[in-house]
Amino acid sequence: MKQEETTKLGVRTEVSYQSSTSFSREGLGKKLAKLFKKELQTGDRAFDDAIYISTDTPETTAKLLADEQVRGTISLYVTTGGPIEIHGNKMCVTLLGRQNNEDPVVVALLRSVLAMAQP
Repeated sequence: MKQEETTKLGVRTEVSYQSSTSFSREGLGKKLAKLFKKELQTGDRAFDDAIYISTDTPETTAKLLADEQVRGTISLYVTTGGPIEIHGNKMCVTLLGRQNNEDPVVVALLRSVLAMAQP
């Protein structure tokens, strides 16, 4: 099996999102994990069926995901790209293929997260 090339992109911001959260595709393994660990659900069935959320701060993450635009951006990125990890003021995403330029979806996601993180 040929392994696809990926690019890992990390971004730091001045504003810290007070959480460690990751978003990934909801595959069979993640569905099985739900039998043993409760996962945050947003109430948006399409999003909840497609995206697996792992977080240490469910209230903060639920507030972030209350925004339909944020859910849409995360869902689009994760289902067409790769996982997203947010830790404080750092965001890390995995892009498929070799990427040398900034990804407009990543920029949109970052702007959405920053807008929600503002006090």
